[in-house]
Amino acid sequence: MWIVPDTTTAVTKLHNDKIYGDLNVVKQGARSSSRRPVTTANAVSLSTVLSIPYVLDRLVPQLAAAVDGKTATKVEQPAS
Repeated sequence: MWIVPDTTTAVTKLHNDKIYGDLNVVKQGARSSSRRPVTTANAVSLSTVLSIPYVLDRLVPQLAAAVDGKTATKVEQPAS
């Protein structure tokens, strides 16, 4: 998980980075992101008894899909 200050420009900058772009996981689409990265990032970095279940419910399915070894698997984004 990358925590970036601005999810619009920083994500574009990250994806345009040569080193990041050359990673096999990026080329294969085996990475996880969130429509609400600030919420997820806060839940990860400010772990509480309430945020841990929130993170697990949303990230575990994404990470499982990202590492299943099949490049055709789409990593679904959480609804909230």
